[in-house]
Amino acid sequence: MNAKIVRPLMNEIFYLASRSPILAYKKIETLLQQYNTSDKSDKVAILSHIAKDYHPAEPDVTSKIEQMSPGHFIEDCERLHEATTPKYAELFRLIGRQPDGVRSLVHLRADLLKFLPEMESRQYAKRMSDNLQDLLATWFTTGLLKVERVTWQSPCEIVQRVSDYEAVHPVRTWTDLKRRLGPYRRCFAYTHHMMPYDPLVILHVALTDGIANSIQTILHRVSAQSHVTSSIHKEDPDIIKSAIFYSISSTQPGLKGIELGNSLIKRCVRKLRVEHPQLEKFSSLSPIPDFRKWLMDELNCPSTTLISLDMRTWLQSLLTTSTTWHLDEQILSDLRPILMQLCAYYLIKVKHPRTGYARDPVANFHLRNGAVVWRLNWLADRSERGWKQSLSLMVNYRYYSFDQIDRNSISYIDQKLIHADEQVSRLL
Repeated sequence: MNAKIVRPLMNEIFYLASRSPILAYKKIETLLQQYNTSDKSDKVAILSHIAKDYHPAEPDVTSKIEQMSPGHFIEDCERLHEATTPKYAELFRLIGRQPDGVRSLVHLRADLLKFLPEMESRQYAKRMSDNLQDLLATWFTTGLLKVERVTWQSPCEIVQRVSDYEAVHPVRTWTDLKRRLGPYRRCFAYTHHMMPYDPLVILHVALTDGIANSIQTILHRVSAQSHVTSSIHKEDPDIIKSAIFYSISSTQPGLKGIELGNSLIKRCVRKLRVEHPQLEKFSSLSPIPDFRKWLMDELNCPSTTLISLDMRTWLQSLLTTSTTWHLDEQILSDLRPILMQLCAYYLIKVKHPRTGYARDPVANFHLRNGAVVWRLNWLADRSERGWKQSLSLMVNYRYYSFDQIDRNSISYIDQKLIHADEQVSRLL
C-alpha cells in the first residue's frame, strides 16, 4: 500500500463519513488492514502523505483571518477554528469509533514517533503527532483508567505482559515473576477499557519493614523478617512499615507525553493505605540511568573544574581500562566518598540544557511528582546493568504527605527547585 492508493481511499472515507460515520466503517477497516500489512517504507510514505496533504491550507487560514470583523467575532472564530483544524483529525476520530480503533491510534502514533527522523516534511508529521497526542489525552485521562492489582492468579495474558514490559529490572525466570507477584509485593497496572489486557503503566511495590537500600534485597528475598509463603494472604502486617516503588514502566510508546505514571503512584498510595493503615513510609528505590555517562563526559572534558586533574586521570584509567575494579573491596572503599559526592552533585545541580529541570530522567519524573531526593545508596545495584548505568548507585525518592507532595511538585515545576534531604545535600 502506498500514498497513491491511500488518496482515493481517504476521499471515500470522508465522503461517506459526511453522511454518516457508520457508512465509512468498512473503508476505515480496509485502511487500517492495509496500513498494518505495509512494510516500513510504505508506512513512512503513507504517514507523510496524510500529514502534509491533510494539513490546513495556509491560504484558507489567511483568508479567514482577513475576513474577521468585530461584529461577528464568535462566528468568525468558529470559521477560523474549522479552517485551522487538520482534516486528519476527523480521520482519527473516525478510527477511534472502530472496535479496536483506540489501540490502532496508539500504535499509529508510536509509528509516527519512531519514523519521525526520516520522514519528509517533518514539521507536518510532528504537528500530526501532536494533534493525535491531544486526542489520545482526552481518551486516556486518569478518570477513565482503572487501577488493577496483578497477581499470579490474574489472566495469563496480563501476567505475560507484566513480564514482557518490565523495563527497569528484567524478569529472568517464572520463579522471579512469581516472587514479584507474591507475598509482600504488589504489582499495579493502569488499564483502559478499550485495551483491557494491555497495561499502559505498570508499578511494582515492595512492602518492607524499612526503606530499602538495595535492589538485591527486594528482588531476591521477600523480607528479612518474614517467612515466604505461597499465599498472598499470610503477610505479617506488623512488619509492613514501608512501601517501596522499585519499578515503574510505561508500556505504550504511542502515549508518550501523556502523564500517567504520577497519578498511578498516588492512586496506589491510597489503595495501600486502605489495605495497610499502619504503613508509615512511601519511597522509591530508583536507578540513576545516566550517571555513568555524565561522569565519563565530565572526565573527558578538559575544561571541567568539578574534578581535579589527578583524580580525573585516576578515574578515567579505572573506569575505562579495568574490568574487575568493582570486585576489589579496597578500590570500592576508596571510590565510595568520591562517587557519592559526584552523584549527589549530578542529581541536585546538573540540569537539562533545554528544559532547566533535572537532567536525570528518573529524577525529573519523581521530582515532578513532588518527591524529595532522600538518600543515595552505595552498591545498591550490583547487576551488570547497574554497573554500566550508575556504577551501582541507586537513590530513594521519598513521598511524604499529599499536601507536601503538591507543594514540592509546584515549586519544582514553576521554579525548578529540587528538594533534597540533608543526608544527600550534605554530601555536596
